[in-house]
Parts: sequence; structure tokens; C-alpha cells
Amino acid sequence: MRPPALLLAFAIALSGCEETSKTETKTVGWFLDHRNELDTVLNACGENPGELGRTPQCVNANEARNKLTVQEMEDALK
Repeated sequence: MRPPALLLAFAIALSGCEETSKTETKTVGWFLDHRNELDTVLNACGENPGELGRTPQCVNANEARNKLTVQEMEDALK
């Protein structure tokens, strides 16, 4: 009986190490509709690119920024 109890305790301890994000990842479209939040996320991503730069949130925010830039360039050419 002792090994299963030890194994269970080890599994519980490991589950506490897993990082869970309470922030829902926003889509590119969401960021396009919420420009203030886009700026906030881009600033956070830029402040800590080593840790946050490749997170889905930062990737989606950067893609939204790229789409906005392209749209602004297209609008300027009209």
C-alpha cells in the first residue's frame, strides 16, 4: 500500500508545479476590435519578450498589429 500512496503524493506535488493561466488567450480579431487592450498587451510583451514573446497572447497581438499596419498602408495609398 505504501508505494501507491507515495505515487499519489508525488503526482499531487507535481500538479502544483504546472503553471496555469487565468487569462483567456484573445484572438487576432478580438485585438482588432479592442485597440486599447492591444496596446496594453503589446507593451507587456515588449517589456518581457524573453518570457512572453512567444506566448499565444503576444503572437496574436503582434499579428493584429501587423494587420493594422498593412491596413493603414493600404488606406494611405487610396
